[in-house]
Amino acid sequence: MKRERKEGKAVGSRADDPGVAAARMQEDQQILKLSREGPMNPATVAYCGAFASLEMDNSFDLTDFKSNFGIEIVSLSDELVEFDMKGIDAPLANAFRRILIAEVPTIAPGQVTIYQNTSVIHDENLAHRIGLVPLKVDPDRLEWREAEADLSESNSICFNLHVTCEEGKKSVYSSDFIWQPWSDAQAEQFKDDPPRPVQPDILVAQLREGQEIECVIYCEKGVGKEHAKWSPVCTAHYRLLPVITLKKDIVGGDAQKLKEVCPKNVFDIEDLGSKGKKAFVANARNCSTCRECLESFPGDEKGVVLAKDKQHFLFSIESVGQIPAPDLFRRALKKFQDKCQMSLDVLAGHMEEDDPMI
Repeated sequence: MKRERKEGKAVGSRADDPGVAAARMQEDQQILKLSREGPMNPATVAYCGAFASLEMDNSFDLTDFKSNFGIEIVSLSDELVEFDMKGIDAPLANAFRRILIAEVPTIAPGQVTIYQNTSVIHDENLAHRIGLVPLKVDPDRLEWREAEADLSESNSICFNLHVTCEEGKKSVYSSDFIWQPWSDAQAEQFKDDPPRPVQPDILVAQLREGQEIECVIYCEKGVGKEHAKWSPVCTAHYRLLPVITLKKDIVGGDAQKLKEVCPKNVFDIEDLGSKGKKAFVANARNCSTCRECLESFPGDEKGVVLAKDKQHFLFSIESVGQIPAPDLFRRALKKFQDKCQMSLDVLAGHMEEDDPMI
């Protein structure tokens, strides 16, 4: 009995060791564990003194952030950029995503003056369809239009749309948008890359014999948080990097079954010769956390552990076409930098108000 009490005390003392508890807490801060029911520890504590009783410093350290943060490009094209962003918390990653969707400016139709519309589409619906046609125009070449300012060659571009159906039926496409420069100066400004729709075959309306559409389209600079027509991305999303571990060897028929139940081909089988076959994690990035390996296969019993890295984000930016996806990435980073600088300036201003001697 004395021996049992001593062993129990030893085990208990190790469990209560602040170092062990701090390591476990740090793992919970970095790794999101998954079960059949869903995430087990989604929260991440940011308060610096949250783990003071464990002698664990949870304060932000700029040096550690610089050494751990990184961006790795996975694929790159004008339409799509995929990259890994590591060493960053979810709020900052989400801020970057929201900037891409809502705060990178583009050019889109702002006003439509309709002179003739005898099609079956109502004027307001026609204007709405025209407004959603993405335009290939560099937003840096136009100025922002003030709230009460008139449209001019410095803050807008103009398209004419005039289509008449003489007989049968006729489709009105975005290729029917004809750019009309405000002046010779604007024509010279855009001569190397004239404004145009991103795709020429976007269907705007359909006409029958005798029907006609005539309108003038005025386009200006804006951002997605004002209206979705100015948003430069089809999708801008991220997901956490899956972390999949096999705590036990899964061999034989179990290995084959584990491979078959996974719809994303995350697992594969290694042939060990006379020792048989063993499952291993081949494509962890493909995991969608459907948890079939836990539900259709006794993964908990066999040692399958599903988790995600809370500080490793798999980003995807798909451009609508107005601005190439790599350029969107750079513009969003610049906007992010400007926001951080503005925050520092506001804080500095408040400090000066509180202490005039600063």
